[in-house]
Amino acid sequence: MRLISWISAAVLAAGFGVTAHAQLIGSVSATPASVKVGEPVTVTANVDVVNGNYCGFAVFYGDGRSADGYSDASHPTPSVTTHVYDKPGSYSISMGGRNVESHPNCGGGDKFASVTVTGTAALPMTAIPAKPAMGGGMATLCVAPWKLSGKFNVKTGAYTCVAKAKTPLPERKQMCQDGLTYFENVKKGQFGCRP
Repeated sequence: MRLISWISAAVLAAGFGVTAHAQLIGSVSATPASVKVGEPVTVTANVDVVNGNYCGFAVFYGDGRSADGYSDASHPTPSVTTHVYDKPGSYSISMGGRNVESHPNCGGGDKFASVTVTGTAALPMTAIPAKPAMGGGMATLCVAPWKLSGKFNVKTGAYTCVAKAKTPLPERKQMCQDGLTYFENVKKGQFGCRP
């Protein structure tokens, strides 16, 4: 009776074009599940290996971007990628089979994970020249109503811009040179780069 059932299943699978996969889409997870715009999300994709280990898949991040991956003896899963979202929202991450680098698609249904992104898209930081030119070049450091406090330290690149307390900060934050840290204090009316 078992032999007949096995033969019937094999004939049915062949007759209907059903492909038996030795590897199935296992799971996809995202950590943390809630981030702010620009913070990294770690996405872990797994393949369940029944026997043999040779299949391809894709992870779709839900924002129009994706990453291909595959599982074989030299690249076993989990496959871990890091992704950063540019805009706030709720994103559905999915993992599904795909032919990748001659690896046939992994079988099984797609798997899903969710990520919530909060905050607003950050404006890119403005690079500070290594040695700003005196006069007009200093305007790139402190835009009105902000003014340079003291002198720009040509040796280290450190500086402080000042204005009245609670003056709104410039929209674009400065990007400090290596070895310096950007700081801001709206209550005191200060921002700049310091060691």
